[in-house]
Amino acid sequence: MILAALSCSPGEPDPVEPQEPDSPIHTVGNRDDVQAATSFGLALVGGGRRCNEAYRWLIQRAGGGDFVFLTTAFYTDGEDEEFFADMQRLGKVDSISTLRVNTRIRADAVEVVDAIRQAELIFIDGGDQTKYYELWQGTRLHQALGQVAVEKKVPLGGTSAGMAILTGLSYIPLYEGVTSEEALANPYHANMDAIKSGFIPIDLLAGILGDTHWSERNRCGRTIAFLARGIADGIVPVAQARAIACDEGTAVCIDGNARAVVFGREAADDFAYFLACRSIPDRCLAGQPLHWAEAVSIWKLKGRETGANGFDLAAWQGWGGTVHEVNVLNGALSVDIQTPK
Repeated sequence: MILAALSCSPGEPDPVEPQEPDSPIHTVGNRDDVQAATSFGLALVGGGRRCNEAYRWLIQRAGGGDFVFLTTAFYTDGEDEEFFADMQRLGKVDSISTLRVNTRIRADAVEVVDAIRQAELIFIDGGDQTKYYELWQGTRLHQALGQVAVEKKVPLGGTSAGMAILTGLSYIPLYEGVTSEEALANPYHANMDAIKSGFIPIDLLAGILGDTHWSERNRCGRTIAFLARGIADGIVPVAQARAIACDEGTAVCIDGNARAVVFGREAADDFAYFLACRSIPDRCLAGQPLHWAEAVSIWKLKGRETGANGFDLAAWQGWGGTVHEVNVLNGALSVDIQTPK
């Protein structure tokens, strides 16, 4: 019988799915709180593969302290232990606590809040930034993240959705994520519904929008449309309307003096992009294609393992990259500077 063929052999136990523990926290390493001096920094990672160079950069700023990995996903004990071993190879880490915060009750739990306040490094996982806002906004976890960033000056990082909620302006879609084609054809498309102010009050990124998986998901057009909406809706003035976008595997690591280095694999053509607006959009109206004859200038910087290329956010000036002017003519980009792989 087919059922017999699919069953376990005699004497073998039935396969058991791993069960999620009741506690939202799993710690590998020293469970005691350690006091360590930290140096503030931000690692914005575009998603995709793990960027070890960004983790190394963050660990160097954590003073050998405790690392909190914040997520809504479930990771097994074995995965957590492997991650701890990988991070130990990059630098000194006292412990890593994975916090699975997938309900608002957990986001208000004392043990979760205490772990965040005691951390010397916090990294926010990829996933769904809309879920992060729904589950974490206004909770004690949210308050604690702001405190450790502003008062304790711990280094922070995030990949994909984690990067999206670290920047001063975040795209938090209520429905499906908007495509560039949709955004350029109608900057008030239903899937363009929500640009929100920063989840964490970080002065270095005030007014700056983040976007991820940039070349791989053809997101240049939608990022420019987000900036057009920001100006048209009075969210941000033209002179301050800016964005940072990363390809997968690329990390923009920003120190406390607003100077960034760009990490990525030389062979993978990983890039980071720094966008600044040049004028007010000529036409940014519901149901009509975006038209912006003098739209944005974009610094394009290749990610390297050495971090040789970089950017000064205060001066909005890069080194080791190229500058491109990209306009929108009746819903079409004048040039495509993305490098999909």
